[in-house]
Amino acid sequence: KQYGTCLTVYEEFDSDDNNNNSCNNTTNEKKKKKTYYAPRVLCLLSTYPYLTAFRAYLTQLYRLATMTDCMTAPIERYVQNICCEVPAPPPGAFEVQLEILNTPIRFWAPPANQPIAYVSLPFQVLFECLDINNVLFAWYSLACERKVLLVSEQVSLLTVCSEILCSLLFPMKWSHLYIPVLPRSLCPMLDAPMPYLCGISRANFPYAVQDISDETITVDL
Repeated sequence: KQYGTCLTVYEEFDSDDNNNNSCNNTTNEKKKKKTYYAPRVLCLLSTYPYLTAFRAYLTQLYRLATMTDCMTAPIERYVQNICCEVPAPPPGAFEVQLEILNTPIRFWAPPANQPIAYVSLPFQVLFECLDINNVLFAWYSLACERKVLLVSEQVSLLTVCSEILCSLLFPMKWSHLYIPVLPRSLCPMLDAPMPYLCGISRANFPYAVQDISDETITVDL
């Protein structure tokens, strides 16, 4: 698996539309400037599911770059540091820790060959979205190899909750179709005659309704 953690921010910039009418001084003074916001995305890719730690790192890194004058190197250098120079922790009791803006970022791996689920996932997120009965029902459906579809208005919740549900299956392992964020173009796959764990945004859900069979368990996050 390859995990991606993205932080999207919208940065303000001014339009240059008014510069073409610089001759009309009186009109230009009264004319308001148009303000636009452009998206900027910071992304980390990793084979380790350190979703919470990576999100905290990217958030603090953006704050460091935009709200302080403490940055002594280009932002790409900080990304290179965590990708190439910070070692992954070995399984067991050891922990790797780094600090950015006085915020500790911790990386920890569970002991190998022991019945401990991957604790790097934010398990509280799933229980904030669902009550205990629905969490148990979703787990039961996966344990029985049913078709499970997660639906959420926040796309960021889909991968997190999918990984948590897979982790809760330990020591069993989900070995069927697994697409945490299903794009609209792949909605017909929901009619596949096999168990699956998929996630879809609420915006794309109406386009998938016709492909959802009666056997599918739909979980609204």
